[in-house]
Amino acid sequence: MEGSNITIAIAFVAGIISFLTPCVLPLVPGYISMISGVSVENLKGEGRGASTWRAVIFNSLAFNAGVSLIFILLGATAGWIGNVLFSTPWVRWVGGAVIIGFGLQMMGVLKIGALYKDTRKFSEDKPSGPLSAALLGVAFAAGWTPCIGPILAGIIGLAATSGGWKSGLILSAFYAAGLALPFLVVGLLMNAFLSFYAKFRRHLHKVEIASGVLLIVIGVMVASNNLTWVASVISRYGPDLEGRFKNSLPGDTGTKTPPVPPPAPPASNAEAAPAPDVELKTLDGKPTKVSDLRGQVVLLNFWATWCVPCRSEIPSLSAMQRDLGGRGFKVLGVTTYDSADLVRDYQKDIKQDYAVALGDDSVANKYAVGTLPTTFIIDRQGRVRHKIIGERSRAQFEALITPLLEEPPATAAALKSE
Repeated sequence: MEGSNITIAIAFVAGIISFLTPCVLPLVPGYISMISGVSVENLKGEGRGASTWRAVIFNSLAFNAGVSLIFILLGATAGWIGNVLFSTPWVRWVGGAVIIGFGLQMMGVLKIGALYKDTRKFSEDKPSGPLSAALLGVAFAAGWTPCIGPILAGIIGLAATSGGWKSGLILSAFYAAGLALPFLVVGLLMNAFLSFYAKFRRHLHKVEIASGVLLIVIGVMVASNNLTWVASVISRYGPDLEGRFKNSLPGDTGTKTPPVPPPAPPASNAEAAPAPDVELKTLDGKPTKVSDLRGQVVLLNFWATWCVPCRSEIPSLSAMQRDLGGRGFKVLGVTTYDSADLVRDYQKDIKQDYAVALGDDSVANKYAVGTLPTTFIIDRQGRVRHKIIGERSRAQFEALITPLLEEPPATAAALKSE
């Protein structure tokens, strides 16, 4: 499982919890009535006409789009700023401490007065259509601080350490979806919601406690720059647990665990394109090229110090370099974002037992790198046989590398003469 999947799940669950908070859930029917122009009594009626359905659906969608726009912009901005700020340890520590403080506030341990102020401004005029509902959503989100402010702050902190503005945008989009989807469902199933709320309202304080615990977990993960800890545990023990579960099913007496899915076949020699021979620099400032590694099977890994999935891959890359290096295998990490000093500070926390080089935007452009991590498997003749976008396990990497290591030297020599 990839670390990014874990943070996406956290963001979506945080959106749902925000919806269930005490100053949102009880007021949802009133919000829907206001933006749709339909009274709560009519929303509860069995004989709602087509015009009522349209008003509820389209205005609710527009309202949620306006709310989501603010959250997504905040998340994308946080991810972008986090590229610089959250690579500095003390900034992570302060940010994590603030999020933990928000968690304690949600649990009632702290009382932060500013977080109890509601800056939303309501108009007596109801929205006249989807556009008005969307604008109301924008204004509503901008002042929505009493309950979801702390939770949103946690997601913003998560976005800031997620790996750039794209990852921040995705996280905040999933948070917005977790908040918006229940909102839309309530408009369509008002009677069911009112019945649910009558039973659920006694648990609202428990939601606040759960929110606080979630924020404290996020705060610790941000401060420690270890957002992939859960993912690493699952990836380490998940297959074994899954195998045990399957083996315990009635009628299954075997003890085998599910095999790793076979990799896609590598690009043929005729199809494989030469790896761009870009100019790089070692951490000591010495020039180096990808072509200097010709004759070895190269795992070229584009990464950055702020990239959470990249961090999760490093132990596997180091282990492969140690175990396979004697067979003509070389790992080369390339960062186009970080300085040599920043990488050295990073390596004090996470050891990289392989070569790391620095590049610029032109390097990333020549390799068409848009998402981190992105990895290229290059054969002994300098041809790109695989391009891998996103985090992978050691087993998945080795399934692609091993066939290239086993290519006989004669085959490599023949390829060189082509």
